[in-house]
Amino acid sequence: KKGEKKEKKKKGKKKGGKKGEGGGDDEEGFKMAPSTFIPGMEEASQTYEDIWKFRDENENFQQKYDAELIKELKRGEVESEIRIQVDDLMRQELKNLKAALQKDAGKKGGKGSAKKKGGKKKDKKGGKKGKKEKDLTPDRT
Repeated sequence: KKGEKKEKKKKGKKKGGKKGEGGGDDEEGFKMAPSTFIPGMEEASQTYEDIWKFRDENENFQQKYDAELIKELKRGEVESEIRIQVDDLMRQELKNLKAALQKDAGKKGGKGSAKKKGGKKKDKKGGKKGKKEKDLTPDRT
């Protein structure tokens, strides 16, 4: 009888092993739906680790507010508000610069090539004159 029980147990184990190996469990059985609470728990855990894990609250029996914690929270809000205002100002400044650039380009458009050539020649001549200074008192010895 003892030998028969052992054989039956071995056969049962083999059958169970074959069932798991065959891949038939994917279609059969109960499947767990993804939990809606896990992301919230992970977020709370991350918040604890970031803010409270290394904070020493031994002296704070009355649970008074922490000024630094409030400053950090408000700093993010203020930064986002200021960023919006700065973005608007930068867009306006960019429009003004583009308008000024188009205005300058429109004025230089017809005469730009003649002015550039003349400007370069003047610069070269002016540079040579600056290097060759005339002696205002050549007769003195």
